[in-house]
Amino acid sequence: MKTSELKIKLKKDLKLSLRLTLISIVITLLFMINKLNWHVFYSAIIISSMYCFGLAMGSSIISTLLDWKFNWQAQGKKRLVWGIIITVIYVVTVILLIDYYLLVKLQNLPYEQFFKGRYLWMHLFYIILSLGISAFFHAKGSMQELKVALTQKALLENQNIASQYEALKNQVDPHFLFNSLNVLSSLVDENPATAQKFISHLSNIYRYVLDMKDKELVSIEEELNFAEQYVFLQKMRFEEGVNFHSNIELNSLKGFTIPLAFQILLENIFKHNIISDEQPIFISIKSQDDYLLVSNNINKKNTQQTSHNLGLENIKARYKYFTDTDIVIDETPEQFCVKLPLIPN
Repeated sequence: MKTSELKIKLKKDLKLSLRLTLISIVITLLFMINKLNWHVFYSAIIISSMYCFGLAMGSSIISTLLDWKFNWQAQGKKRLVWGIIITVIYVVTVILLIDYYLLVKLQNLPYEQFFKGRYLWMHLFYIILSLGISAFFHAKGSMQELKVALTQKALLENQNIASQYEALKNQVDPHFLFNSLNVLSSLVDENPATAQKFISHLSNIYRYVLDMKDKELVSIEEELNFAEQYVFLQKMRFEEGVNFHSNIELNSLKGFTIPLAFQILLENIFKHNIISDEQPIFISIKSQDDYLLVSNNINKKNTQQTSHNLGLENIKARYKYFTDTDIVIDETPEQFCVKLPLIPN
């Protein structure tokens, strides 16, 4: 839940609490219609406001803030434990304070009687009733999170299918195969050892794409290894026209990203730029703060291929399932850079 969504949710909690308080006041007045006077009217407003608004608003705010702090899907147990602890402390404290004000301060009940006899049972009744109401707010938040999670899960599955199809389509693209086989053909006679290495990398690329079909996340280390093999094939094709550099910190390598994110970004680089010895492309993958930066210099082709940004939109959509941090795209006349948030283990 983002900060903007939190503010909207808190406003909704306030409106709901006010509505519940108004309903409580009306019900109280209906039960006391035969004895209705200004004193009764005033007392009904005070008592209903303290019990209903104080408990409903407090419970809903606690639930909303905990939903903001903890994710039900990833941190369900922690969310449940903190919810129980904070709610019990809040409800018991508020009930006792309200009862003390009404009984001891307004009705002059001796303090010694406050926790005895029917008054003790009255405290327990209100506490149990209030905990039930609080449980409703927590369950409501849990069901909303579950609904969102199921929706996102369905979207993710569709996005993964689209990503796998796009990746396989790009790799099996006739031009890609034609260029790869041309390079391989020349290497077989000139440098058999390099040709063998080329075949090995080409095989690993296809194997990696197929292995990713059932995965939702992949380690940065695996994805970087794939990127290096993919760039190796392109370097065999463009020779000195391709320059690749990676600098990812050790702790970042243990993080995760979505499968084939690097492949989509690298494919876009080779698709939209002129690449030659005279106009080389410089590609960099590095970690910075909590992001992975994939950047390149810009040598735009004179005749641009039609782009619908499907690759970037696919990455954005799948990232939203795992993190609230947005992908950042920085573009200048000289450089294009995509910042992918690191997804922790």
